[in-house]
Amino acid sequence: MKPARICRWLGWKFAVILTILFLIPSHSPAGTPENITALYLPSHCFTERKIDAFVHYAKLAGINAAVLHVKDPHGRIRWKSKNLQAAAIGAVASTGLVESALRQLKAQGFWTVAKLDVFVDHQLVTKRPDMGIIDLQSENPWSDKKGLYWSNPFNQKVWEYNLALCKELVMLGFDEIQFDYIRFPSDGDLSAIQYPLNTGQLNKTQCIGKFLESAHAKLKPMGATISVDLFGMVAWKTVDFGVGQLIEAIAPYVDVICPMFYPSHFPSGFLGKKKPGEYPQEIMELSMQRMKSRTGKIIRPWVQGFWYKPVDINAQLDGISVSGTTGWSVWNPSGNYSTTYRALAVRLNQTFPAPQFYPPVTEIRRNDKRVIPGNHRVVNFTNYKQGYSIVSLEESKNGRKSTYSTLIQVLETLDEGIMDRILATREIPVSRLTCKYNKKVHLANLLCNDLQIDPRRLRPKTIYIDWQNGCRFSKTIPEDRLINYRIATESVFAKDQDIYAILSKHL
Repeated sequence: MKPARICRWLGWKFAVILTILFLIPSHSPAGTPENITALYLPSHCFTERKIDAFVHYAKLAGINAAVLHVKDPHGRIRWKSKNLQAAAIGAVASTGLVESALRQLKAQGFWTVAKLDVFVDHQLVTKRPDMGIIDLQSENPWSDKKGLYWSNPFNQKVWEYNLALCKELVMLGFDEIQFDYIRFPSDGDLSAIQYPLNTGQLNKTQCIGKFLESAHAKLKPMGATISVDLFGMVAWKTVDFGVGQLIEAIAPYVDVICPMFYPSHFPSGFLGKKKPGEYPQEIMELSMQRMKSRTGKIIRPWVQGFWYKPVDINAQLDGISVSGTTGWSVWNPSGNYSTTYRALAVRLNQTFPAPQFYPPVTEIRRNDKRVIPGNHRVVNFTNYKQGYSIVSLEESKNGRKSTYSTLIQVLETLDEGIMDRILATREIPVSRLTCKYNKKVHLANLLCNDLQIDPRRLRPKTIYIDWQNGCRFSKTIPEDRLINYRIATESVFAKDQDIYAILSKHL
C-alpha cells in the first residue's frame, strides 16, 4: 500500500474511533453535575399525566432531575426486567411505566436517577431464604419492625443480583444509580440476627465498602453516576453505629453522597436542641458543613418535604445554600409536592399556575367541526359549537385493518375536555390528573349501560352523544345532525362512491 493511501486509511480509522468514543455516554465523577435539584417520585407517580405535572412544575421551579423509586423494600421491581432470577422469584411488578416515564423525562432534558433499595428485600428472601438474614430464635428469615425480610449483605449472590438489575437500568438510559438501604438493619430485634457466610474477615463497614467497590467496578465502565443514601447521623459519627455506614469507607466508590438530613429525625438533645426539628436551617447548615469536612465528593442532601410548612422547607434550602452547596433532593414519601412547590414559588417570588394538560370544554367550544375518518367510515364527527359528537366503530375490510375496531380506540378520539364534561355530568369523580385511559374505561361503561348492550356485541353503528345537554349515549340521532354526519362522510369518501353507498345504508 502506498504511503498516501496508508495515511488516508489511518485517518479514516482514526475518525471512526473518535466518532464511536464521542457517542458513548460518559459520566465520570468530574463530569457528574453538582447543581442537580431533584424530587423523589414513588412508583404510583410514573403515569404519563403525573410525569407531565412534574415536568410542568419542575420547569417553573428550576428543578432539573427526578429520582424514580424503581425497586422498593418489598423487592418489587418496577421496570420490565429480563433478569431470570427476578422473574423466578416473582419480583417483577411492571406495566412499563418506568420505561415510559424515563422517555418522557429524558425528552424534556431531565437528569434521571434510578433509586434501588438494596439489602431490604422481602420478595427475594421469601423465595430464597438462603440469601437472607436468619432469626436465631426461630431459624427462619429475620424481619424488621415492619415485618420485612432483609437479604444478607455478606452474601455475594445478593450483590450480584442487585448489580445485575443496576446494569439493566443503565442500559435503559438512567443517568444515575442511587443505592438506598445500603446498610445493615437498624430496627427490630437486632440481637436475634445471624448473618450466614460472615467469616469475620469483614466488619459491617468493610462489607458495605466492598459492595460499593464491586458496584463501582461494574457500573462505572458503563458510564453511570453512582450515589448513596445515608443516615443523617453518619455526618456526625466517625465510627460505625451498627449499620455499616462510614463516610471514609463509602466515599472512594461513589460520585455523590445523599445524606438524609431530615431535621425532625435528629434525636432530642442533638446540638443541644430539645426539638432539633424546630431548627431546620441550623441543622441542615451544620450537618452539611460537617459532611463536607470529611469528603470532597459531591454532597446532595435530602430535604424534608413532609410534615413541614413552606417556610421550613425554604429554611433547609437556605442552610444548604449557606454551606456552599447548590444541589439537593426533596423527599416526600407519597410524592405530594404541593407544599414544596409553594415554598419554591415563594423563593422565586413567583406564582406557579396549575398545569392544564389539555384545553377545557369551554375553550374548545370555539373550534370548528372535527371529522376523524377511518378506512371507510367517519369514526368521530364533532360539532363543537352545538355541543355534540357522533362516533362509530368500524370493522376491518378488504385486507385493511382498522385502527378503530374497539370501543376504547374510538373513545380515544374524543377531546379530553369533552370526556371531563360527560363524566362530571354523570357524577363520576375524575380530575385533570386522572389518566386518559381510565376516563375512556368510564365512558365505555356509560355507553354500554346507556345502550343496554354487551361491549362484545357492539357493531359499527353510529352513536350519538349530546355532551352539552344530558351527556347520554344514544342510537337515536336528531335528523339535522345525522344529515351533517352524512355530509361529512360524503365529503371524505366522495371518491369512493361504492363505500359511501354501502355506508349510507347503515347510518
